[in-house]
Amino acid sequence: MLQLKGLAADLLEEIARIPVVDCHEHLPAEAGRVKQRVDVASLFSHYCKADLEAAGLIQGPEQDEVFDTTKPLLPRWQKLKPYLQAIRFGSYAYPAFAYVRDILGFDDIDDSTVEAISRRLQDDNQPGLYKRIMQDLCGIELAIECFAGDAAKPDQPFFVYLCRERGLGMGSAEPIEQLERGTGRSIHTLAQCVEAMGSYLEEQKRAGCVGMKTNAAYWRSIECPDTTASRAETIFAKLRSGIRSRVSDVEMEELENYLMRREIEFCIEQDLVVAIHTGYQARNRNDIRHARATLLWSLLYSYPRARFDLFHGSFPYVSDMTVLGKYFQNVSLNMCWMHLMGPEVSRRALREWLDAVPVTKIFAFGGDYHVVEKVYGHLQLARADLAVVLAEKVEEGRFSKANALEIARLLFNENPKRWYKLGQG
Repeated sequence: MLQLKGLAADLLEEIARIPVVDCHEHLPAEAGRVKQRVDVASLFSHYCKADLEAAGLIQGPEQDEVFDTTKPLLPRWQKLKPYLQAIRFGSYAYPAFAYVRDILGFDDIDDSTVEAISRRLQDDNQPGLYKRIMQDLCGIELAIECFAGDAAKPDQPFFVYLCRERGLGMGSAEPIEQLERGTGRSIHTLAQCVEAMGSYLEEQKRAGCVGMKTNAAYWRSIECPDTTASRAETIFAKLRSGIRSRVSDVEMEELENYLMRREIEFCIEQDLVVAIHTGYQARNRNDIRHARATLLWSLLYSYPRARFDLFHGSFPYVSDMTVLGKYFQNVSLNMCWMHLMGPEVSRRALREWLDAVPVTKIFAFGGDYHVVEKVYGHLQLARADLAVVLAEKVEEGRFSKANALEIARLLFNENPKRWYKLGQG
């Protein structure tokens, strides 16, 4: 466990008892996960791959081989080891070492332990894994899973779900064809596309989804000015005709802006949260300029009745979120992924947000993982970050220890429950 001192340590002990709403995950269905072979390398997949690449293990055959668990472990470990040494002290790597130390009982991951650790990981890779780690070890009451195949997972009853938006990524016919397959509708006109999106969201709400998420920041700016219906209809007709060379990137973005706004209107009708990726993007060499949260200003202003959940705190531009959380009553600030990316920036964000933003609109944690074992260490970082910041403010005389624990309960549990209307039947 992380070691804090004084009041921060006392608060951390109390915070660890608060049931957690995990505000963002990307975990595969447990039934699929337990069919996979796992070993030490599995603990450094997902986000750690980006740090390993930054350290020199570039994408390609060598990296693929390191993570191919069908091949003998020790040769792969020898290839991974020098790069792991370069990243092992960073926050991306911390959860792997924390799980091995605290749960598996090994002091370190090294030549003498990798085989035994790998055996333990594989032995534990059995049905019930998610409940044991997320509920029994972590104290997670509910988790919000993104893109769950647009269907509930019966082996994860403590999960609720976000569906994906369907109005973006229209650079080819494939997204339209996916929407046709998903709704059983033929789509040849813009009006038919909009109707199908509405039908899709209505069906997702009936199936139990609590919100819709967009990842637009990975390929375009999240700024979303309005487009007239006539302009959007002209562009859609070009796209649907298959004459791709006549549809420019600028036109595609105009069409996406129109469709995104229609989806938000449907979310308002269906009482679904609109979750938006802001800030840092996974993997390397992305364009961070696409993702600053203040680019959303016109969208947030246009839909005061929508509930927007802004993911990842616009990391590292956390002051963007300070402004938006202070300006707009319909915006929540979600710290999913943040503590893992950088505890120091996350603590700065918490200091700013607790100073400036209503305390009822901040969500403390979302694991945002493909690898369930690492949720444990990420949650350690989140609890410690909040304990340190709350202790500072108590010691400054801003509020009492009792107030600090009240705030912790809001951020870890009550705020996301209220925003997403969880547990309300």
